[in-house]
Amino acid sequence: LSALLAKATSNQTYLIAAQSSAAFIKAHLYNTNSVVQDTISARENDSCSTSGNMWPYNAGLMIEGLATLYSFTQNATMQSLY
Repeated sequence: LSALLAKATSNQTYLIAAQSSAAFIKAHLYNTNSVVQDTISARENDSCSTSGNMWPYNAGLMIEGLATLYSFTQNATMQSLY
């Protein structure tokens, strides 16, 4: 959503949010096969553990967000990073 808002409004706040979201997902929701996990725990003693569930729509949303970021920024890192 933040990538779409950044593209629609050219607002830097949305762009920063989109880049931060992509980095968070890459750091915490990708498994060892680079597949996006379904959920993450925010409970104090869970250390950001993921559920292990994998659904295609999660990867699809990530691909859409990165494609939108790339089309807005033309930053090749968005194409190759994920």
